[in-house]
Amino acid sequence: MEESEKVSAASFWRAGVARACLPLAAVFFAVLVTVGNLPGLAADMSDAFGDKRLHLVAYAFLAALIYLSVNRRPALVAMLVVTALGALDESIQSLFPYRQAELLDLLADILAAGATVISLHIGSAAFGSFREVTKS
Repeated sequence: MEESEKVSAASFWRAGVARACLPLAAVFFAVLVTVGNLPGLAADMSDAFGDKRLHLVAYAFLAALIYLSVNRRPALVAMLVVTALGALDESIQSLFPYRQAELLDLLADILAAGATVISLHIGSAAFGSFREVTKS
């Protein structure tokens, strides 16, 4: 990799944050898919907490981890990655006879990512404005 490519790739990620958040996101997604496809457990969890609530919380967490890891266009990257992960999760579910893929689950994933991204974007803008005001 050339030096200019290294600089470009390095500036895309928030180095320290990405080093912690991206592996956590990968492990969380792997656990999410594994636990979600264990016979009976997914149904029990859905009954206890609500299927869509579980999707909203899980994918909001993933969106936050990805958003915080990216320097350039974090909202767009988080939305695209969460949409892809949600579609992958639903595709995996369709392979199991005791599970079914649902478009509404994917829409809940995308909604969770959107709400999280908007909240983080507003929060970071407000925090940046606050820092500017308190500098002087």
